[in-house]
Amino acid sequence: MTTIQRREKFCNTFAQVPVMMLQGSVGERIKRNFTHQDPAPPLKLAGLYYTEDGHRGLDTVFHDYVQIAQRYDLPMILHPYTRLTSPSMGKGTYWEDRDVSADNLNHCRSIVDGYPSIRDRIFIGTTMGFSGDSYDPLTGLEEEAYLFYTDHAKMLEASIVDHVRNGLTPCLTDAAGCARALSETSVPYFITFLIRKDGKLMDGTWLNDAIDYIDSRTVDHPPMFYQVNCVHPRNVMSALDKQPNRTKLVRERFLGLEANGSDMSPEELDNSPVIYSSPADEWAEEMMELHRNYGLKLLGGCCGTDHEHMEQLAMRIRGVYDGLQV
Repeated sequence: MTTIQRREKFCNTFAQVPVMMLQGSVGERIKRNFTHQDPAPPLKLAGLYYTEDGHRGLDTVFHDYVQIAQRYDLPMILHPYTRLTSPSMGKGTYWEDRDVSADNLNHCRSIVDGYPSIRDRIFIGTTMGFSGDSYDPLTGLEEEAYLFYTDHAKMLEASIVDHVRNGLTPCLTDAAGCARALSETSVPYFITFLIRKDGKLMDGTWLNDAIDYIDSRTVDHPPMFYQVNCVHPRNVMSALDKQPNRTKLVRERFLGLEANGSDMSPEELDNSPVIYSSPADEWAEEMMELHRNYGLKLLGGCCGTDHEHMEQLAMRIRGVYDGLQV
């Protein structure tokens, strides 16, 4: 199957299925269980591939998530890491002559190809970076963000990714700049925000208004949908219940969550030395409530989630599929 065909299949699959799984935590889980330290700059998470513990962690978590997809016979999204590099950035390093993004993407693809019964329903995307500080909404201007993302977007268009999403984004300006850059490619993409339970992005923009703004700026190739990441499902329910977000636009366009295991605020999580997490069954049930009552159809995990969270979620999503076959 060609890359173009896989991208088309991803879009068609997402449109047709009642709910799709996304991986659980990767980078944070590897730090917690394998490397016990932050990934080194300048490659950061994309550099895990080149370290013994990091590579072992990537093998473990990607195999784990694909095995869950296979066990429950569910389509799933994986997001290996990519990094836009330059010759000057890599000069004199061990990865000077490597294509960092291709190495990560091909590694993930090789793992998925080892599961022939499910591999055609495992879709490999990636997460772009952030032009500022993920927890500081004042560090991301739209034009600067657009320029920051443009080269990475073009590189990803020529890669084997099935789709792309932006990174941990607290402000509308950065998300809008990223969406503009991706809208100038042919790659399917979706836009993710970091929000508080008050229903607003960290820069104070209502979720509804952020979606409306970006849709109006990317008319020819808009995001497939919008989602939130690194926020607990309980806090997302609170955000969606706020009156300015109880709109047809949010209901139709806000469709996904990569949920944190903890219901702490973004600021509390950023400064916390420990990872907190809700019990896996409780977390998974709240995720399914977002599917049943709020229409979300892409569900996965972020910081604080692991095998048990994704197993519990997969079990419940399988129940949705089985219910449609009765």
